[in-house]
Amino acid sequence: MTPEEYRNLVLSIAERNEDVEVLLKLVYLLEGCSSEEALTKNFTALRGKEREKECKELLKSLRRKRVLIIGPYDEYICPAGHEKVFADTAASFLQGPHDLSKYIEKAVKEGNEAAIKMIELLLKMSIQGITGFTQYEIIKNDMCDMFSPSVFRSVEEEVIRENLCIYGKKRRREFLGLYQSEGKIEAAKERVRAWRAEKLAAMPVTKMLEEWIGELVEEAKRGTEERRAGLAEWTKFTQEEIDAIEGHFSGFAMDDGFLFLTGDMYVRRETLHLVVTDSLSRYDVREWRDQPVVFVTEEIPSWIGKMEAVFTGAYPELSKRKVSIAVPNKVAYSNFKQKLLYDVIDRLGISEVLEF
Repeated sequence: MTPEEYRNLVLSIAERNEDVEVLLKLVYLLEGCSSEEALTKNFTALRGKEREKECKELLKSLRRKRVLIIGPYDEYICPAGHEKVFADTAASFLQGPHDLSKYIEKAVKEGNEAAIKMIELLLKMSIQGITGFTQYEIIKNDMCDMFSPSVFRSVEEEVIRENLCIYGKKRRREFLGLYQSEGKIEAAKERVRAWRAEKLAAMPVTKMLEEWIGELVEEAKRGTEERRAGLAEWTKFTQEEIDAIEGHFSGFAMDDGFLFLTGDMYVRRETLHLVVTDSLSRYDVREWRDQPVVFVTEEIPSWIGKMEAVFTGAYPELSKRKVSIAVPNKVAYSNFKQKLLYDVIDRLGISEVLEF
């Protein structure tokens, strides 16, 4: 078949059946990650769950007519030699993606935190995933933990149907990719960051922590006045510099990568990184690098009893980290002991610290 004959074949089939256009467009967008499972998941999200059987029949028909073939990894691709014709033709079927920022704005207005969390995770993670886990697996587990499997499926179908996202699979690699330009992705990140910053700053625990930490730092300074006076005599440090050595708190600022409020403490020669967030995902706790750390959150994650599984393949491994997770006025978990940590936990109204 010549390239021109192939082009005419594709166009003639697509003109007779709009669903063929949808499938060819998906094959083009997925760039080799177009397994039957991936095509079916996207197709049914776009055209309706009841169309799954029809989707599979269409794929068989396209193979019989040599419009598509199966590649070495069970992915649907165009026949060799027709790559440019296929790309040009399939690209002509594309419609521009919807505006991700508008979707976020709508979700914020409606209080749809599951949709916002899904977008947040998509913005944080590369489609490559992390060692031992695919990106799709992490997002699915986190969404199911925080909400439920049915909520995850519903939001996943919605972001695909809204032409914001696409699901891909090639062998064992699965991902959800944002179907957006870099400019729109950056604009969406800024919108989520602003929403998170406002929400976290308004949490009562944020203001309480700032006040309590200030008290802790001042107590540390007052408790060592004699030593500070002696230190000032034989060093060139100013009184302000010595005060900073005895105790310091950086204040809370937004971490743009993880979308947390974070601050650093130094009191009595001990350091502690503080993270304030409304919810803590597996990805967040695994990928956070500053140690020792206490995550202050509104509820203990459901995966707290599976910490070893969460850190499978992670570097450094869990035993080499110092991690604590605390819920004000309820409970805290920690794999390390430190006086400064216990001071903070005590100020949070927590009487029980469990090990994990």
